[in-house]
Amino acid sequence: MKHEAPQLPSDVSSFVGRKTELAVVRERLGSSRLLTLTGPGGVGKSRLALRVAAEARRAFSDGVYLVELADVDDPSLLPEVLADALGLVQQTARAPFAQLRRHLADQHALILFDGCEHLAKPTAVLIGNLLRAAPAVRFLVTSRESLGVVGESLYAVPPMGVPNFEHAGPPVDVEAYDAVALLVARAADQAPGFKVTPDNAEAVVQLCARLDGLPLAIELAAPRLRSISIEDLLLRLDDRLRLLVGGSPEAPARQQTLRALIDWSYTLCSADEQALLSQLSVFSGGFDLVAVEDVCSSASLTGDMLDLVDLLVRKSMVTPDAAPRRVRFRLLETIREYAAERLAEDEAELTVVRGRHRDYYANMAAQAAKEWWGADQAKLLATLRIEHANLRSAFDYAAGDGHSRQVAVAMAVALQWHWIAGGYLAEGRRWLGRVLAANEGAPTAASVDALWLDAYLGLLQGDLKTARNRLDEADRLASNFGTADVAGYAAQVRGMASLFGGDLEAARIFYETALKEHEANGNDAAIAGLLFQLAVTYTFCGEATLADEACERAIRLCEQSGERWGRAYAMWALAVNRWLESDYRTAAGLARRSLEITVEFNDQLGISHLIGLLGWIAASEGDAEHGALWMGLEDALREKLGTPMSAFGPHLANCHFRSQERLRAQLGEEGYRHTTQSGARLDARDVVLSLIGRDVHGDPAGPVVAAAAVLSPRELEVARLVSEGRSNKLIAETLVLSTRTVDSHVQHIFTKLGFKSRAQVAAWMARQ
Repeated sequence: MKHEAPQLPSDVSSFVGRKTELAVVRERLGSSRLLTLTGPGGVGKSRLALRVAAEARRAFSDGVYLVELADVDDPSLLPEVLADALGLVQQTARAPFAQLRRHLADQHALILFDGCEHLAKPTAVLIGNLLRAAPAVRFLVTSRESLGVVGESLYAVPPMGVPNFEHAGPPVDVEAYDAVALLVARAADQAPGFKVTPDNAEAVVQLCARLDGLPLAIELAAPRLRSISIEDLLLRLDDRLRLLVGGSPEAPARQQTLRALIDWSYTLCSADEQALLSQLSVFSGGFDLVAVEDVCSSASLTGDMLDLVDLLVRKSMVTPDAAPRRVRFRLLETIREYAAERLAEDEAELTVVRGRHRDYYANMAAQAAKEWWGADQAKLLATLRIEHANLRSAFDYAAGDGHSRQVAVAMAVALQWHWIAGGYLAEGRRWLGRVLAANEGAPTAASVDALWLDAYLGLLQGDLKTARNRLDEADRLASNFGTADVAGYAAQVRGMASLFGGDLEAARIFYETALKEHEANGNDAAIAGLLFQLAVTYTFCGEATLADEACERAIRLCEQSGERWGRAYAMWALAVNRWLESDYRTAAGLARRSLEITVEFNDQLGISHLIGLLGWIAASEGDAEHGALWMGLEDALREKLGTPMSAFGPHLANCHFRSQERLRAQLGEEGYRHTTQSGARLDARDVVLSLIGRDVHGDPAGPVVAAAAVLSPRELEVARLVSEGRSNKLIAETLVLSTRTVDSHVQHIFTKLGFKSRAQVAAWMARQ
């Protein structure tokens, strides 16, 4: 006997976005009889499941049913709750499960179990039995952890998409992302007239990102826009657990505030899981299992670390992130803030865990500095980039703790190559400035290293005055604290300052002095790093042979150890020398080989140097279009870096300016302006890969450059006909041109794109 089964609830607000997720869930539900949607609280599992269920009504002849478990605490009631959802009248003496089995045996239905995490095991038993008893019934489940039933398919519902603001584009493009679209929709309900504008787009994106793209958090934040601006709301997010309240009164209590939502998940964790989650809050930007085992191992944790992390992942409290070499994990910021509050409740535990975190990342920085001279540089640099947020957090803790300031100094110095090759010059200088200011009254030996390194970074940013002041200060301290290597490094940076200041004779003297110091100390790494700088000085002194010899020696030293980053710079310096000697072919080959290494490190400063050099070479060879394209791209890269060409001294800057004038003469002012602007819009990654002989997918190919930026309209038309397999004669007949003119167009296409065959043109056109 049946009564009327409850209907699926209607939407009380618009359903926004989730096109990809809807498609995936539909497809997975079609191929699996049990699909569990997992994910942290507030990620939108229930809303997504309800939408899929509503759309699936016609596909299930016996209906779609909703079983809401949020308010069910007694697992023994599960069969009765399901029976009620199915509309079964429970007046029979038959056991509830027997009644369910009998009723569902020949049903073609979809049953949605919503909110199962607190009853995961009994729900798993019930569904497991029904899967065997009712072969035409499918189950859709929402839970913060999987059920573990044989045959279960899992789909981790992701947060809503948030744009990277640097690449987000205009407001209309920003609103194409689900998180932004949801914020706009809900804000418009509460504050009519709210919209994304060029003025507030960055704040909108940052708000959605800091809310982790969690729909519930966005829904709770939107009403605040009735009384404060998006910028003011963003400033208050550090206290999001207090700020984000006021959910729908129809929703379960745990979904009406962000704190209650996470409280609910926290109570479902064991004591060990709760303790580990709290300790994980010390990590910033993610962590791997090795770090967890080192930082979080304490007497309060009795379980196996791998098992505990896995359990937290299963309960959607920890999010796994795929990484190239090993799996990494992270906490959503909302969960991290909650976990940090829990950790702060035990001040002694907080101090211990923060100290372990500091020591772990200080050791990582020291080890990276020790191992830099060798074959694993790219791997080391990639690791430091991934761990940048943790390194920063560890440094901040050390710098703010009166007992750990020397740890902070050591970290700032040890990360020298992270600052330079990794592209963090400004942050490196901030760290160094902070520790130097803190130690001003009581300098140490490490202060000398920090001073000359800050001078080095300052020179790379064009801050010649501050660099010289730092060097003067280092000289004053060196007599008391200097180590064997300090004199060589100090002289080397003095040489840089002289070179960048335009004093070639002084630069030569300082560099040659530094070379003798490094040789006396047997410091091959320092010798190799100095030689390419000395070579540049020799080049502009008119000593081309000495420049070649210095570069070749540097390259040999690097090859002996497997070192590649310094080798790339030595090849760049050698290429500059060859270019000035009018050996353009050798110069271009060296530049491309150097670029092939530099791209492994994603060294944006080195990449800009090399693209600019290739522009100089093209200008000298009369290839004005490519020359202007590359120099336009170089200028765009330098603008992002905040390092103008003039920062590297008048001699290199003069090479740049002379090449610009040559290109203006070849293209005319308007042509030069148009082509350099086109170059500035090119994708640097695609250009780099094309210049080293790969396409964007890593396959051998010629240059992959935006067609509109390189080929004229007529050349594009000819390229299209070439890609169709037509001969030059047929192309001439089609376009009513002479065969000789078409021959010329085809040759220009080959030259501009760096191709040697018509097949390459066809493949290139297919990618456009």
